[in-house]
Amino acid sequence: MGQTRQVYALGGEPNLYVSKAPEQYPTVQSLVWSSYNWGTENITILASDPNFSTGMFYIGVHAYCGQDVTTLFTPASYQVAVEFITPVHEYLPLDQIFSSQLQANKYLYYKFCIPDDCTNVNVKLQSCINATTCPTTYAWPEMLISNSVTKPTLQDRTWKLAEITRRNIVLNHQSPNVRAGHYYVGIFGWCTPNQFCNDKSTCGPCDNYNNGIQFTLQVLTTKVPQDKCQPSKPPNCTNDASAMKISLVLCLVMYLVNILI
Repeated sequence: MGQTRQVYALGGEPNLYVSKAPEQYPTVQSLVWSSYNWGTENITILASDPNFSTGMFYIGVHAYCGQDVTTLFTPASYQVAVEFITPVHEYLPLDQIFSSQLQANKYLYYKFCIPDDCTNVNVKLQSCINATTCPTTYAWPEMLISNSVTKPTLQDRTWKLAEITRRNIVLNHQSPNVRAGHYYVGIFGWCTPNQFCNDKSTCGPCDNYNNGIQFTLQVLTTKVPQDKCQPSKPPNCTNDASAMKISLVLCLVMYLVNILI
């Protein structure tokens, strides 16, 4: 689940604050999320955000004014929109085998959820990587994982698998970047352009992707014994989403809207 909150500036300079229950009136001191862009404001809150939880959210809009903005002391008029984001990633079930096809130099995206802080995870990517066994269909796809970036890439990710011999990424509960919640997986169809591939048995040519490369993914979990780990509050591991929009045109310094999710 995720949410996008936007304030469309129609006049003046509105700023957007968001808080969670029990804080009903978000201010600079009490907000959880904020946006201070000039003009239209936008905040996207993902289920992977450590501050995210289901319940009541509160929106505050503050009309900023002064000599340092082009709108000076113009009252803020605006529209507020709240959208519940439909998931764009296929959900990977834990401890099961998922299979698909991959094209050359393309990304496929998935997500999974670690249910608590006392679970170790082993994410396995398997495909034919042996030129002798699969001379025209072998390939070396890469795997990227992040718990903050929803579409990890070769340049922007937390963990990367780019080896031929080892085909897995281990997320240990003791690692500083590992926490309970949602993780996003990107599979990239790495290959060598045909014009630079003199020996197709060693270079991983893009031609091998012509009919799509078959691969499987597994998210294998191992519980850590309770005497070695005490889990904290479990995260929201649902994959539900809906949509709603609220529009307002106001000329107020502060207006608050409640959103129940």
